[in-house]
Amino acid sequence: MSIFSLGFFGVAVAGIATMTAAYQRGDVDEASRQGVLAGPAVVEQALHSKARATQLAGIAAAPYVEARPELLPALADVASGADRRTAIPAAQAARQIARELATEDLPDDIGEDDVMTWRALFDQLAHSESRFIEVRVLALDTVTSLAQTVTPSSIGFDLATALHDRDPAFRVAAVQLVPRPTPAALRTPLADTVKDDADDKVALAAAQALCGDARDPALAALGARGLARVKKLVAGRPPKLVRDAMRCLKR
Repeated sequence: MSIFSLGFFGVAVAGIATMTAAYQRGDVDEASRQGVLAGPAVVEQALHSKARATQLAGIAAAPYVEARPELLPALADVASGADRRTAIPAAQAARQIARELATEDLPDDIGEDDVMTWRALFDQLAHSESRFIEVRVLALDTVTSLAQTVTPSSIGFDLATALHDRDPAFRVAAVQLVPRPTPAALRTPLADTVKDDADDKVALAAAQALCGDARDPALAALGARGLARVKKLVAGRPPKLVRDAMRCLKR
């Protein structure tokens, strides 16, 4: 090990120790600040730690450290773990980074290929039914944000596949990520969900997304059976909560 490596090792150990100590005494903001001061390489090491407090300190710092998009693979790894207390915060941190990335021009040192590689990591996580549902929903949101970094109108995942997931919470989350105005290619899977999904919350979410834009194309996709389901879904609900779905019922 070179003297330079030894020097970095010492800095990393000190930075991780300071971050962890701050987290252990309940000062999450200070843990995050120490991580930012230590830099992305140290934060990445913290994310790979076996110690929960150190991982959580790294997670707290990840959305604020320099070059934070490059921490997405490490955050995906933590989010895919079996520890709920680290997996969900890691997924939240990843979503925050991805959403920020989608609102800005890509830095010169990040290419579209990098972004799509990260998107694929979170797409795999989102569709892994063995993972915590909270993590899966956050990962799906991250997928959309990363895809929109490259193609602003993209949803980033196959909606029809997502709408056949066994967990209704995941299906609702998928519908809620449909961009507005609703792309024509997504009307058929949304209409099929309105007509066939056994969960009323999922079917209503799909009706809201489908009917909230152009009414005539929505009616064509729904057909008589779909329209009848919409009537049942909105019945007895406060109009302000189902306003978009009710657009398909107006004469």
